[in-house]
Amino acid sequence: MNSQFKKDISKHLKSTQDGSELSPGTVGRRVTPPGGVKQHNERIHRESKFVDDNKNLPFTFSKPKKPKRSKIVKCNNCGHIIAGSVDTVGVICKNCHKFSMVSEAVNE
Repeated sequence: MNSQFKKDISKHLKSTQDGSELSPGTVGRRVTPPGGVKQHNERIHRESKFVDDNKNLPFTFSKPKKPKRSKIVKCNNCGHIIAGSVDTVGVICKNCHKFSMVSEAVNE
């Protein structure tokens, strides 16, 4: 580890009363990249864009999956109402603590 970094950390820990975690930006970077931080960040973005445009990688970054459609079902043992997906046929009921088949709850 960089000796200056160790000194900065120990100095900050001594100045705090409770020894809590360091907040971001309290201590500077351990290593300053050649050319500066701004040029370093620009190079990362430029290389990442090049890979996205020109490489055929075997994976992609996609958006998170949307939640499945849901319906309201009721426990056949005790009648407890539960929200489940359209494919739900049985659940462990939180009310009676038993596995039960479910049926679709009809709005009354």
